[in-house]
Amino acid sequence: MSATHSAVSVQIRLIQSKCVVQLHNAIFLCHFAMDRKITLRHLEAFRAIMVRKSVTAAAEMLEVTQPVVTRLLADLEDRIGLVLFLREKGRLVPTAEAALLFADVHQSLVGIERIANAASNLKTLKLGHIEIAAAPTMAHSFLPRAIANFATEHPEALVTMHMHSSAIVLDMVASDRCDLGFAMVPLRATRHGSTDVLVSAKMVAVVPSDHRLACRDVLTPEDFQGESFISFTPLMEARTKIDSIMLSHNVNRRINVETQISSVILKLVEAGAGLSIIDALTATGYTGAALKFIPFEPNLISDYSIAISQRNSSTLILKPFIDHARREIRAMLPKSLVV
Repeated sequence: MSATHSAVSVQIRLIQSKCVVQLHNAIFLCHFAMDRKITLRHLEAFRAIMVRKSVTAAAEMLEVTQPVVTRLLADLEDRIGLVLFLREKGRLVPTAEAALLFADVHQSLVGIERIANAASNLKTLKLGHIEIAAAPTMAHSFLPRAIANFATEHPEALVTMHMHSSAIVLDMVASDRCDLGFAMVPLRATRHGSTDVLVSAKMVAVVPSDHRLACRDVLTPEDFQGESFISFTPLMEARTKIDSIMLSHNVNRRINVETQISSVILKLVEAGAGLSIIDALTATGYTGAALKFIPFEPNLISDYSIAISQRNSSTLILKPFIDHARREIRAMLPKSLVV
């Protein structure tokens, strides 16, 4: 590189450094001169001129008149103490200071626009789409009322509900295919996302109203000795608990029917297929007269859990929905069964 080129490079760097210092000093002074502060409108006018290259085009972009843009530019230059444009043959030519300022102004305005859009979305709940998956017992009992009450408070929000077994519900949460999962499993069974137990409740025995055990106040494992029993399918949490308690008391039942759906168990008991032990939520939802629900001892506990996925969801929507769900399930269950 020649000595001349080196001298020119040094001179350019000095000019750039001087411009930066002048710009920073001007902004620093403006920060304390509150009566001469830079407004958002000043910055919008400056950006529009830089982008559109002329006052006329900038005025069209901002949907104002040319004198308004000219006045804003002159006012901005006066307030920061820098010349941002040179007037050459009727055209505005950005100065070095303007080029340095533009990047920061553009980035700041984009940030402000993002904040404004986010605030608008949050205010109107436009981000509010909740996708939930629920076990049949929960989907048919307290969740419809929870959804209805939530929709009344948040009419802009959309709720989508899928109904699956508890195992599939947990898989959907784990794979981020839904926002909330309502499952009849203990808290330890949920592997991903944040989890909580909405409520825990005692299971109850269910017998036909005309059965010899229907008049009893409490049933124990020994009462099921030799009885036909309608059981949950293997590997279900409730099946494991019931089988364990019966085995520990040396009780032999005749298991003729298995199903994974609680409401189907009630239909089977009504039809005379046998006796059973059912979760409190299913028992509470029964409105017929053909069945009798009796406390069972020792206590068998069902956990009604909620799992929250890690996918991007608005907590502004999720929290009130969870609050509704927790309130409705507790309102539905008798206090004597809640633990």
